Parts: sequence; C-alpha cells; structure tokens
Amino acid sequence: MASDSADSRPVLRAVLNVVVGFLDVLRALHRIPFDAARWLRLRYVWLKPRPGDIYISTFPKSGTTWMQQIVYQLLTRGRGEYEHILQVAPFLEELILSPRAEQVLDGLETPRILKTHMKYGFLRPPPDSRIIYVTRAAPDALVSRYTHNCVMTGLRLDFDRFVHKVLRKDEWGEHLASWWPHRADANVLHVRYADLVADREGCLRRIGAFLGVPVADEDLPLLMEKTGFEYMKQHDARFDPRTVVYEPREPGAGFINKGGVGRGKPALKPEHRARLDAQFQAVRRKLGITEDAI
Repeated sequence: MASDSADSRPVLRAVLNVVVGFLDVLRALHRIPFDAARWLRLRYVWLKPRPGDIYISTFPKSGTTWMQQIVYQLLTRGRGEYEHILQVAPFLEELILSPRAEQVLDGLETPRILKTHMKYGFLRPPPDSRIIYVTRAAPDALVSRYTHNCVMTGLRLDFDRFVHKVLRKDEWGEHLASWWPHRADANVLHVRYADLVADREGCLRRIGAFLGVPVADEDLPLLMEKTGFEYMKQHDARFDPRTVVYEPREPGAGFINKGGVGRGKPALKPEHRARLDAQFQAVRRKLGITEDAI
C-alpha cells in the first residue's frame, strides 16, 4: 500500500506551498486598507481623546504589561484590583477589532491608560496626553517575543526561522526610528527596561512624578509588592493575553458554565425560538431522526 505521507507527494507539497504563500500575500495586501480604515475610525471617532490620557508605547515584549501594572498601581496607590489588566489599560490595536471598543473607551476612568505598539506617526498622540515610552535591548525583546508566540500558538516554533523572519522585517528598528526622536518631548517619559530591573523603586518615583502622583513613603511597600514579578506570577491569569477580558464578567462566569438541560429555550426570545425550532424540524425530517434523538 502506497504511503500517504507528505514526503510521498513532493509535487503536491511544492504546489500547495506556493498557492498558500501567494494567498497569504493577497490576504495581507487586502488587510492593509481595511486595518487602516478601522484604526482611523478608532482614533478619530471612538477614542475621543481626553486631556491627560496616558499612552504606554513599546515595541512588543519590551515591558508593556509590566508598565501597565506600574502605571495603574501608581494611580491607585497600590490598591488597584481588576479581573484582567486590559480592563484598566486596554490595548488599542486589539480594540480596533472589537464592536464594543467605543463603550470600553468611554467607560474608562480618567486618566485613561492606553497600551500601544504603534509607531509614532500612526498613533499621533495628542499634545495634552502623557506618554511613557519603554525601550528594551533588541536581543532580549526578540527572544521574549519568540517565547510569547510559542505560548500564543501552542506550538514550539522553529527558533531559527522565527529569528530570520523577524530580522528580515526589522520591525524593532522601524519602531525605534519612529519613537526615538520624540523621547525628550515635553509629554514623553523615556524609560529603559534595564533600569526597571536594576532600580524599580527609582523608576516608580520617576514615573509617579511624571504622572503627577508622587510616591508616598507609606505606599512604597505595597507598590513594590504589586509591581514585582513574584506578585504578577502569582496572578498570572490577570495578565495572560489568551484570556482577554475588557469588561467585568458576571459572578461565577468562566470557561466551564452551568451545564444542565432545558435552560436554553427560556433564555431565547419567542421569535428566536420559533426560527430555531423551524430549522431543527427541517433538518430532523431530512435526516429522518426523532425529536428526542439529540
């Protein structure tokens, strides 16, 4: 019996690789104007900039989540709580995709904390906003990004191929070139990831002064605890990008629901029940099954 493995079909493998690659290029080209239009809608219609909005701008895996936690805890004197960090510091590029983005942005308390990886020219932050620009050494960001992508895809990606792809695009260099000229702007605070690691207390005081919330000595122990890696590790689910939560969940909500039988129909409107029943009866008759077979 002939083998059905991919290696036994080299021509088919080559053809399909070319076809998929070509379609990927077409999809990317198609998405460019679509994504641009959605960003413009978010930026100029839904965002409604407020004086004092706080933007956390980074290249991916450069301490973004850490800075979200730092800023929120500074604003709340270390007493801030939430189900997920994105409830209090949403990710603008993700909100582009959400039909409830406007409600999420409108519902945030002032000053709003907004996370972004966008280049300066795309973001165009208002002059009355405050921006914390975090940089990290390229090799550290690259390796951290590889680990992140493995976690997000659930796959152990080929490291060499991943690095080659990242270097070919030079996204790190482009992002740096976009933001670096603005690092000393009056409304920008440049923070090095290495400094956060070496002197977190000093960085907390510096960031607090920039945001107008000086660190009080009595708040420092709690701030140091809440912004430490040990605390964030203990509360990993609050920062996990795979469990994004922008709005508070109902009490007891989670992946495993209540289960049970007969709870569905009462939850539906009469017109929805009627339509669903008509669809079910049609497919039941077509397949020749009884009503209680499912």
